[in-house]
Amino acid sequence: MRVAAQLIDGITGGHVWSERYDGQLEDVFDLQDEITRNVVASIQTTVHLSTIQEPVERASRPDLTVWELTMRSWHLLYDFTPESYAHAKILLERALAIDPESAEANMILSLINHHIAIMGFVPDVQPATEAAYALARRATQLDDRNEYAHWALGICCWGLLKYDESLAALERAVALNPNCSLAYGSLGTLLGILGRSDEAIANQEIAIRSNPLDPSIFFRFSGLALAHYMAGRFEAAIEWAERAIHRMPRWYFAHFVLVASYEALDRQEDAANAVKSCQDILPDTSIKDLDRVPLKDPDKQIELRARLIKAGFS
Repeated sequence: MRVAAQLIDGITGGHVWSERYDGQLEDVFDLQDEITRNVVASIQTTVHLSTIQEPVERASRPDLTVWELTMRSWHLLYDFTPESYAHAKILLERALAIDPESAEANMILSLINHHIAIMGFVPDVQPATEAAYALARRATQLDDRNEYAHWALGICCWGLLKYDESLAALERAVALNPNCSLAYGSLGTLLGILGRSDEAIANQEIAIRSNPLDPSIFFRFSGLALAHYMAGRFEAAIEWAERAIHRMPRWYFAHFVLVASYEALDRQEDAANAVKSCQDILPDTSIKDLDRVPLKDPDKQIELRARLIKAGFS
């Protein structure tokens, strides 16, 4: 069976998105659920990315609505650069000045702060991590049925070691919207951090399958790398870490998993070369960056740190 789906702009008539799905009719209801999940997950990202972008000087004009400000900020979130995040913070602070009770503005500002911290865009990540947590809590209080608010709360808990709260929030996000690929992917990453590798892989595969064009898919790949690493499947960890680095060379955590996996296999020359590749791209990367995505098991964290130091990180 083949199903084609298209998204058309109702005002301009312009083509926004299309995809084709093939499947077997052995269980039509499973196929229907799978196609629904894929269409919804892909469209959510497409809508965020297709918001019309204006030059900075025009986007900074004072008469933008809260909706416009938040949609522009969603788009900037996917740029993964310090400059875009700084711009997004300005827009979101304006949105909150207009409407302090906007769950959407609180939630996206939480996501911006979280990504500033986790991507290493500030020397001291603690203030950004704590701000992300407070904003996400506020967003869930303002709109308890917003799956993205619970997703934001779930991921910003990692740097604060609030694993139980993270799990509850991410499971709530998935329950609210079973088609939210970001929630599935982040739940997969958390389960990897917790050492629940098989569950982690299952959730990451749902996220990747339902939204293969997600600009943040490198997080899914590094999440799979981590899950395989935690399970001792180091060759698979290397494969997924390399895919993550290919998509986002500046994602230091994928480099860490790659280096540690080489060390675990006693491939010391490959590990040293991987360290050099990371430092060529991210010269300021150091072992302390590992604390931004801490593993729950302290012995696993110590082992990971030791392997990175042995390979050449300091």
